[in-house]
Amino acid sequence: MKNFLLLIIFISGIFACTPAKKTNVDKNKLLVEIQQIEKKIYADTVMDLDVGAANNAILLYSRFATQNPDDTASAEYLFRAAEICKSLGKGRLSLTYYEKIENDYPDFPKVAVCIFMQGFVNENLLLDIEKAKYHYERFIEKYPNHALAKDTKVMIQNLGKSPEELIKSFQEKEKLHLTPNT
Repeated sequence: MKNFLLLIIFISGIFACTPAKKTNVDKNKLLVEIQQIEKKIYADTVMDLDVGAANNAILLYSRFATQNPDDTASAEYLFRAAEICKSLGKGRLSLTYYEKIENDYPDFPKVAVCIFMQGFVNENLLLDIEKAKYHYERFIEKYPNHALAKDTKVMIQNLGKSPEELIKSFQEKEKLHLTPNT
């Protein structure tokens, strides 16, 4: 009976270790797949985005982050997924990734950019000026000294303006700078 219990404990120990090895193998396999798809995406010298490869990369990045939420690479992969979504015009999905990074990885070095990009995506892809303004203002409030803060203030001032209105505004500012002081 004692030997039987020892055998059960030994077998249980073996099975308890197996999922960790399988998870590690799955993670490594996923990393290899990510490297392969990135080579395919970034190998194009004419910068013509392979939409199929880009969509596959988004799925792989998302899968990696879901399966490995505590891995330091997860936030970077979500950021890459958001950027590819933005490039493909998938605004809502892009926002989902930027928001997830902001909420789940607050120490990620690109969190400020994620907040800024939420404004950018709302403004340029989703044409939601109010949400764009909200995120731009949030960005300035949280990161007033960030390299993008000054540009973001200008973007807020120009939200909703047509290209013609922007040109006219810039021309008027140019006239003010060229007019001699009397």
